[in-house]
Amino acid sequence: MTELLYLQDAYLKDMQAVIVEVSKEVAFPQRWMIVLDKTIFYPRGGGQATDQGMLSADTWQGKVSQVLLKDGKIVHYVEADAPPPVGTVVKGTLDWNRRYLNMRLHSAGHVVDFALYLLGYSPNPLMPFKGEHEKKPVIYYQGAVEEDFREALEKKANELVSQDLPFSCRFVDYQELERETIYLQPGLPQNKPLRLLTLKGVGSVADGGTQVLNTAEVGRITILPLEKKEGMTLVHYRIS
Repeated sequence: MTELLYLQDAYLKDMQAVIVEVSKEVAFPQRWMIVLDKTIFYPRGGGQATDQGMLSADTWQGKVSQVLLKDGKIVHYVEADAPPPVGTVVKGTLDWNRRYLNMRLHSAGHVVDFALYLLGYSPNPLMPFKGEHEKKPVIYYQGAVEEDFREALEKKANELVSQDLPFSCRFVDYQELERETIYLQPGLPQNKPLRLLTLKGVGSVADGGTQVLNTAEVGRITILPLEKKEGMTLVHYRIS
């Protein structure tokens, strides 16, 4: 129902869209669930935080506090005294500083993962399981190794940053993902187009979030002490 502009161009900061659905969130008297015909707002998911920002029309405006994928729809949770009617053309404006930080954190997670691959640890014996790229970013790997590779991983990740390597994304089917990726995360849908994220000269993985254009935009990566628990290795990181 909603055209996903954030997957077409992650650097769009504003847009015009049409409201196609409005409903009231029962638990909050001044919060509305709005569906648009297109959106630049990324819904929380895949370890990446929700976008925030504003929606406005000629005589109305509301604050977008969160965006979620709900029942197959991109739902914007908007704080306002009242909503505009269905059919209203609104301007959407991102909180760009928040979005860009989220992009850098997300791309940094991929840089760390690609660095671990280049060091020979991923996807075997450490199989990527999931990532969280918010205030305390971390990548979960199934498996463990004896040695402490933290220092080597930080060095390799920042080598990739310093090389200013480009990221590229394109939509592909599941079969092409199987052929082209270093590994496939569990639970990917097989009946719709997916995105292939490629770091030039290194490899490709499946991805559905927003990314920066190149590794230099990520900034310096610091790998925090490794955490091992219940057969998993947790790689915590931060950027500066």
